[in-house]
Amino acid sequence: MAVTGALRPLLLVALLMGVTACTSGGEPPGPGPTPRTASPTPAPGTTHADPPGQALPQGLVGTWLSDSKDSDAALTYRFRADGGYTFTGVLAYDSPDGIVQVTHASEGTARVRGPQLVMTPGKAETSRRDPGDPEGDYSKRPAARTPQRHTWEVTGDVLALTDRKGLRVTYERRSP
Repeated sequence: MAVTGALRPLLLVALLMGVTACTSGGEPPGPGPTPRTASPTPAPGTTHADPPGQALPQGLVGTWLSDSKDSDAALTYRFRADGGYTFTGVLAYDSPDGIVQVTHASEGTARVRGPQLVMTPGKAETSRRDPGDPEGDYSKRPAARTPQRHTWEVTGDVLALTDRKGLRVTYERRSP
């Protein structure tokens, strides 16, 4: 389903905030990754045999693309075994003057605490291109670096991230 005009502002806000709800400003991000890997409650297909010293569970490591085929947004996460991650979200939709595109990119560290995945961006930026308002365009504008918390589950080649409000987004594993 394509994003309608009424839903675009909501999707744009979600995209700019890194897809899902963030933690409150007063909540500390907590300690960084530890040598011991914590895994969520086992789910069918979730890998739990992680190498010693690996910061993230092996089942989470890799590249994940949102699986909504009928959306105006494309969301991609890449998680590395050392706990690093990158995120790119692109919202593109038709307007009377052409295609409007908003891109949010972030990178930082991820850690798992049981069923919780906490991502803390070290760098975040947003770009906008609107043929109907080129004066308002910008590129790589610094964005908020608010830690994000999700409940996560990997089943086979599907990653589900659920925010605190219950918004669930699924991603498909992509080959390297």
